[in-house]
Amino acid sequence: MKRVFFGLEPDAETCRGIADWRDRQTSCDGQPVPAANFHITLAFVGELHDAALERLSRAADDWFAQGVAHGGNLTINDAGYWPRPGIFWLGPTHWPESLQQLSQKLGLLAGAVGGKRDRRPFQPHITLYRRCRTAPTAPLQLPTFTLRYRHCTLFESRQGRQGVSYQALLDWPLELADD
Repeated sequence: MKRVFFGLEPDAETCRGIADWRDRQTSCDGQPVPAANFHITLAFVGELHDAALERLSRAADDWFAQGVAHGGNLTINDAGYWPRPGIFWLGPTHWPESLQQLSQKLGLLAGAVGGKRDRRPFQPHITLYRRCRTAPTAPLQLPTFTLRYRHCTLFESRQGRQGVSYQALLDWPLELADD
């Protein structure tokens, strides 16, 4: 069984900038997420056997080959806190409808092979801290980062001695929209 999800991965420079902003602008009693783990989850799939993972990969290959999934830029300019899971995050105040549609389609593909279907509204975000028992201090200044997304990745979430790490399993290019 592999625990997998579809996501967008910021480039290394953006990850360093976000980690630096987090370390300078916020404090939190939670566990900081390593910059190498920064990503935006498009669709959490959950645990799949190899056969289901192969079906998911083929379905994603077929769908992405149609050229209907679009890349673009996200302005990361907002911060938030979800008390129930104890997550402090950065994300955009607005995002393109095409990103929403990409998330929905990947969720449908995941559900078709026995993966989880998240019923919550899509909120693109990068988790900065996990397991926060209290709300983090308000940032002195909200960030402005540009996340350029040009590909979609299927990641495996692996638990190890050093904590969780994410291994890219498959990657699909995203067409740039003509807008």
